[in-house]
Amino acid sequence: MKMAKKLLAVVLTGVMAVSMLTGCASISSRRVADELEDMLKIANDKATVKAVDDDLANNAAKVAKDNSGALKAETTLQTDVKTELTKNNKLGDSYIWIAYFATKDVNKTVKAQNIAKALIGTDGKINTTKAINSTDVKVGTMSGNELKAGNKFELSMKAFKVGDTDYVMVVVTCKAVANAAA
Repeated sequence: MKMAKKLLAVVLTGVMAVSMLTGCASISSRRVADELEDMLKIANDKATVKAVDDDLANNAAKVAKDNSGALKAETTLQTDVKTELTKNNKLGDSYIWIAYFATKDVNKTVKAQNIAKALIGTDGKINTTKAINSTDVKVGTMSGNELKAGNKFELSMKAFKVGDTDYVMVVVTCKAVANAAA
């Protein structure tokens, strides 16, 4: 009987551990988020990047391909991803940046660099105009130059395939906050 109780305790511990991991970001996403955070700290010393589940990136990847299975043209892809991710006014108070790239021979640092390019402008600061929804973000009655990106960025990553090429879709979101300089 004692052995059965011990075995049951071990099994229960395992089940609890697995249940805690469901819905969490992958280890790869967390590693890329750590690298990206280091890069964003140059643009915003208070920036944090948290890897979240792949739901946003998965939704973006679903609309990235056309009916023939090919990757859509850049502007069409961005428009379709924006439409998909902002349905029902979701993320209306958050900036949304996307990046997608082939993953052959791409390590976590290169992934983070590709993502950072999508967020940081030539002036070395977070560039909200690079967000796919930059003109639509609102916080209360504030919009446009009255807003800036906050400090808490969330990264969602999902691998997808186009033909024989492996890609990764990345969605980074950040709540907008009042721009004190405006």
